[in-house]
Amino acid sequence: MRDSRPKLLKLVALKRQKAEQSLAIVQAELRDLGKQLDALQEEFASADRAGGDVRAMMLSSQYGHSRRVLHDMDRKRSEIADAQQRFNAAREELKRILNSEDQLIQMRAGS
Repeated sequence: MRDSRPKLLKLVALKRQKAEQSLAIVQAELRDLGKQLDALQEEFASADRAGGDVRAMMLSSQYGHSRRVLHDMDRKRSEIADAQQRFNAAREELKRILNSEDQLIQMRAGS
């Protein structure tokens, strides 16, 4: 059993590294999705601020620009919620791996 502990520790360290990378990827995706949502919200707000031009509002309504932007915003929010769930799962996986690594280190120190 004594020979297998360093191998287990190395395996857990590799799993930790993979989990950290996965977490970083999902964090970057969340940041990008947040920026995209902010851009859509700004686009929608700028169309709202240009409300003085009735003709522009009629054209926007006629061609569905406002509806499209609202739909895109809803879709982005859904993507953010999905990414947030993946982030939470990746974080929990990393916690489990770190706990396993700590237990192996304690077992190693105890023997």
